[in-house]
Amino acid sequence: MAPGEDGVKTRAATVRAALRSLWAIAVAGFAFAVAPSASATPLDPEGTDWEGLADLVSLARAQTAPDRVFVSRTLDFEALSPDDALLIVHPETELDTGELESFIDSGGRVVLLDDYGTGSGLLGHFGIQRVPLPSNPLRMLRSNPALALAEVPARAQSLPETLRDLREIEPVVTNHATGLSDTGLLPLLAVRGKDEPDVLLAVAGAFGRGRLLAVGDASVAMNAMLRYPGNRSFTVSLVRYLSGASETSANPGRLYILVNDATLTGEFGAPPLPKAVRSVIFELFDTLKQGLPSKATYFAAVAAGLVIILWASSRAGRPYKASLPRFVRPIPVATHGGFAGHLASLVPGPPRRALIELRRALEEEIGLRLGLERPAPRGELVARLRARGMLGESDVQDLDRILERLSRESGDRKLRPWQRLRRKEIVVLVERSRGLLAAMEAWRRDRLLASP
Repeated sequence: MAPGEDGVKTRAATVRAALRSLWAIAVAGFAFAVAPSASATPLDPEGTDWEGLADLVSLARAQTAPDRVFVSRTLDFEALSPDDALLIVHPETELDTGELESFIDSGGRVVLLDDYGTGSGLLGHFGIQRVPLPSNPLRMLRSNPALALAEVPARAQSLPETLRDLREIEPVVTNHATGLSDTGLLPLLAVRGKDEPDVLLAVAGAFGRGRLLAVGDASVAMNAMLRYPGNRSFTVSLVRYLSGASETSANPGRLYILVNDATLTGEFGAPPLPKAVRSVIFELFDTLKQGLPSKATYFAAVAAGLVIILWASSRAGRPYKASLPRFVRPIPVATHGGFAGHLASLVPGPPRRALIELRRALEEEIGLRLGLERPAPRGELVARLRARGMLGESDVQDLDRILERLSRESGDRKLRPWQRLRRKEIVVLVERSRGLLAAMEAWRRDRLLASP
């Protein structure tokens, strides 16, 4: 082969290699141009990457039930019931602490996983403050203080049944977490310091009928962190704590997972007053506690003075009717005791009640004249009168008929209107009863005069 031909072949091979490189670069550029962007959001409930929360959601549904776990972007407080629970992870929007407190006080359960989000407002509402973790932890992962290990506190208190498995869990790996101040709540986890005081990482407490659990680390339940046995056991305990797995309840409620910019709206329990009105009332009370400005105080005093002047002037010229002193006023007959007072009660009120009073008064007067110490039935009264001879036989029979008729009128509710006594007949009975009582009194007086 001639030398010239070798040179031609070499140049041709070089050109082909260059064309293949250009083609590969073009294909790669086109693939990058048309491929969708794959930017993962940290703590994404659907994210399956290392910093997503898909494993947390799957774990919650496995520990409770798939139809009881909801991942919400917007949740209305009015849709919640005291049996429900909230898992709030790294909130980025302001939390309505007042409504959350009402929800917890009514029996709701809330777990907050947050280190640098807006959960500080909710923590502060319950008296919890964020504090730094020990700068030199006693135990840490890969000699990195940002990956401190959290353990059960040395002097651990008794835990609820749903959190008792924390006694046996391995240390929980944190990731750039923050500590929580010791406010007397139940300590769950703490990061021990080397030549430094221990700092709490997780606390729990009961408020009203509900419960609140706070953890100073939002990444403790990320996909990558759940590979550590301690983190997984701790997350399982949190889900059981929220779902009330150990509690006997016909309706254990739902579990809502709120992450990042998820928002809570509305008002819990549909209060009688709108939230805007309640806010104005609370602001008014706060202003009154702090004191009004000088101008407002001046105008309020002037207005109060004008009201007093108007009220006094409207009352000063009003004439009042002179009233007799009580000791010279006539006493109404209806307030008298004995037969006269009972008789006066016949005028007002229903006739049946008046007849009852008349019968009782008549029996009482007969008993007094017979010297009885206790009330006696109609038959006994008539028999005693007949035996003593206080009345003649016709009078005794009249008295027996009067008492029988009064008893029937006052006791029988089934009488027809035409079967009841008319007012004229009642007056006749009253007059006849007065005559019989007067005859008995005359007989008794004669006996006293005749006795030696």
